[in-house]
Amino acid sequence: MDKEAMEKILERIDNRYEAIRVIAKEARRINTIIRLSGEEIEEKPTTIAIKRTIDGKVKFKYDQQEEQE
Repeated sequence: MDKEAMEKILERIDNRYEAIRVIAKEARRINTIIRLSGEEIEEKPTTIAIKRTIDGKVKFKYDQQEEQE
């Protein structure tokens, strides 16, 4: 992933490690859809996931963990 793409992603997702996690999960989802449909694609699922994340098409949320005292 080039620096420009990562900067665009970090505009949407604050943490770079969380961004990679979101992209990886989306790429796995896309790969599953492609395998089940039997479709042929030219781009890799990871590339598609990166583009979808930059475009804001990937929804995610942070789970709030309560602090234990």
